[in-house]
Amino acid sequence: MKRNYDFSKGAVIKGKIKSKAQVEEAIKGVQKTLTSIRLDQDVIEAAKKQAEAEGVGYLTWLNTKLRTVVLGEEGLQERVEKLEKAVFKKKAV
Repeated sequence: MKRNYDFSKGAVIKGKIKSKAQVEEAIKGVQKTLTSIRLDQDVIEAAKKQAEAEGVGYLTWLNTKLRTVVLGEEGLQERVEKLEKAVFKKKAV
């Protein structure tokens, strides 16, 4: 178990929970879909190593990489590098 958990992205329900519909409404758009896929063992091991190096869970890391490739979304690092190239035409010596 982790020492600290981040609940900043958690759903907030004020007052007593009165129905399942109330909970579903609160978490709408935040929920992820549970799925099962088969991946090669070497892919899993590489993902775990990369995720550990970046300080995130390997499933989170895999999701981020899949979003980048499948949906064409760039990660923060790529955005920063692109902006730096546009703003700073010459590199410092």
